[in-house]
Amino acid sequence: MCGIVGFNFSNKNLLNEMQKEIAHRGPDDRGEFIDNSVSLGHVRLSILDLSSYGHQPMEFENLVLVYNGEIYNFKEIRKELEKEGYRFFSNSDSEVLLKAFHKWGKESVNKFRGMFAFAIYDKLNKKLTLCRDRVGVKPLYYYFDGKNFIFASELKAIRKYKKFQIDKISLAQFFEYGYISRDRSIFEGIKKLLPAHFLEFSLETKKINLKQYWKFKNYFNISAKKEEDIIDELEEILIEGIKYRMVSDVDVGVFLSGGVDSSLVSAVLQKYYGNIHTFTIGFKEQKYNEANYARKVANHIKSNHTEYILDINEAKEILLNKFSDIYDEPFGDSSGIPTYLVSKIAKENGVKVVLSADGGDELFCGYERYWYGYNLGSKIEKIPLKNLFYKFISNFESLLMNIPIKNMEHKLGFLKKILKESEWQFIYETMIKNYRDDIKNLGLKENRVIKDYFKFGEKFSIMQAMMLWDFYNYLPDDILVKVDRATMVNSIEGREPLLDNKIIEYSATIPFNLKYKNGESKYILKKVLEKYLPRELIYRKKQGFGIPIFEWFKSDLKELFKKYFNEDDIINMNYVRDLQKSFENGKYVNINKLWFVLVYKMWKEKYY
Repeated sequence: MCGIVGFNFSNKNLLNEMQKEIAHRGPDDRGEFIDNSVSLGHVRLSILDLSSYGHQPMEFENLVLVYNGEIYNFKEIRKELEKEGYRFFSNSDSEVLLKAFHKWGKESVNKFRGMFAFAIYDKLNKKLTLCRDRVGVKPLYYYFDGKNFIFASELKAIRKYKKFQIDKISLAQFFEYGYISRDRSIFEGIKKLLPAHFLEFSLETKKINLKQYWKFKNYFNISAKKEEDIIDELEEILIEGIKYRMVSDVDVGVFLSGGVDSSLVSAVLQKYYGNIHTFTIGFKEQKYNEANYARKVANHIKSNHTEYILDINEAKEILLNKFSDIYDEPFGDSSGIPTYLVSKIAKENGVKVVLSADGGDELFCGYERYWYGYNLGSKIEKIPLKNLFYKFISNFESLLMNIPIKNMEHKLGFLKKILKESEWQFIYETMIKNYRDDIKNLGLKENRVIKDYFKFGEKFSIMQAMMLWDFYNYLPDDILVKVDRATMVNSIEGREPLLDNKIIEYSATIPFNLKYKNGESKYILKKVLEKYLPRELIYRKKQGFGIPIFEWFKSDLKELFKKYFNEDDIINMNYVRDLQKSFENGKYVNINKLWFVLVYKMWKEKYY
């Protein structure tokens, strides 16, 4: 696990400055390669082959590699390469990746099971090839101005090249969703390499070529097997994927929330490896606190368990002094605070690799918004003459506001927005947005993710399409960003066993009625988990990994509004302050609207 940087010209000072910006990603070693055409830099967190033989940049014949990630099945690939006559001098997966690329070129990526972001410089063909893993566990950003091409694991490194302006489209995305989606970043011109993509840059023609090498939706071929057989097969694939994440020359731990996904990962590891270390963050506010559930699971599987209670003062210190540095651009997921802290605690307990069980919700229908959104959308679809109904609400909105229903203003606004939409994708996007029509009140334009996830044929249910939307947006651009940055800033490696590509591909063959059955979310995963835990530890109401923002804003964090809600050269702060007054006067306000503005203003103060 590491950090990488590079560009298509020779500049040792810039390379060193960029490496310093991501030094937390690799405190164990550092290396560089510079010639007349390119500069490549690497910082290393030693996980496999702790010796100097794993040093990067790594060269073989005409190729030079800088690489961030882990190829878990590298030993099998190495054996295959040895039969082809390749010799190896290290026990690292880096050398296997480099020689696999030498042998098979871009096709080599189809052999890799893991998480990765790498760049390979071909000295003979004067070409840079960048690649990112199938799901986007590992980050990779790039910038190209028509002449100079620059890439890095984190935005802060590219910012050493020059000052960048804020991208207003990306900023609107942030206020709507709480994160910046797809290939955009907060800065004009800096892009993310999308998951499952190659980028080729010709040093001679100065041209970029992008190509996707893997598509999740291509694996949707629904199985006709019996439920019992699918349960057994899924368990076998899960065990294999989880075991692969134990490939390490250092200690490994698990983030345990007590939910289905993390309990499954922990229980499987404890059965096959024994005496694992689990970590949990809890809260004093009991409706947010899952620590009790995690403790019960840990007691049952007999793991070495560490529990820590996060309070307002510690959360506030992280928010004020670390949050903007950790996430590099405005990032609205408040659970980034406890994720940072649980990573810090794991590091303090001597663990250098942690497993995080993200991905289960998107693959096995875990989020409440899927069935809630489907039920709501189905009812909306059945309303006759929707346009007339919309006009009626609009014309008589002031009268309807007087109906004594809690949060009536908010509910009417939401209903109007939904009635205007005619397609399921936009109904779902509307439902999960925080700023909707009122984004224009901030002085920004509404954003829509230009990708149709809801027209893949009859084999796709509407809820499955919602899951696919999240798989391509929310998962890589919120959840995986959160875990990568929180772990790497603490110089530990986060691994995602449920996002093994074999697990993902198998999940696509499982009938939807085994993912959501009889009102039970993640039904098929729970049936597997029944083999490891008693039912009372499995079947309970889902509780997301959030923090008590509402309660804290009502008290200690209220002062932050006064400090940061000053004028802004991009967004309309008068509208924000009106929302703040409504909130303080007891009216319903989506708290994320205020939280996102606070995060943005704090980030902007830091970076500008």
